[in-house]
Amino acid sequence: MKPALVDDRYLSEVLRDTEVPQLDGGDLFTTGYWYVRLCQAVLGGRTTSGVLSGPFASLPEDLRSRATAAVMQLLGPIGLVSLRELAPLMGRLRQDHSLNVLGMEALAAAKYLDADVFLRTATPQLQAALAHEDLSVQLDQ
Repeated sequence: MKPALVDDRYLSEVLRDTEVPQLDGGDLFTTGYWYVRLCQAVLGGRTTSGVLSGPFASLPEDLRSRATAAVMQLLGPIGLVSLRELAPLMGRLRQDHSLNVLGMEALAAAKYLDADVFLRTATPQLQAALAHEDLSVQLDQ
């Protein structure tokens, strides 16, 4: 089974102990920028609930504390590839793809890991780049 590379919304589900059947059984990874976005949403202290922060805010206190601790420590079997490994590949991929740095990191991580990519939000440019690189993407909105 190929590794799974998950976006911030999938990562949120995993860290909240939500069952995600599509991700059962394989190695699980995310990117640095997707992890940063989740940390900012959950730990940023905003009073409004957004797409990433809302599911945490709606948890009962004991579950929210556990899920927040999981975010802070990236608990569980979740891999994170270093930019030390990805930066050269991101530089090479820039020749063929015009993505922002978040998209470039995701593309490079998927290629580096030969991973299936799982997205909760459509990102047409990233999806096109992944297809161009013969990488699998699953979009579940």
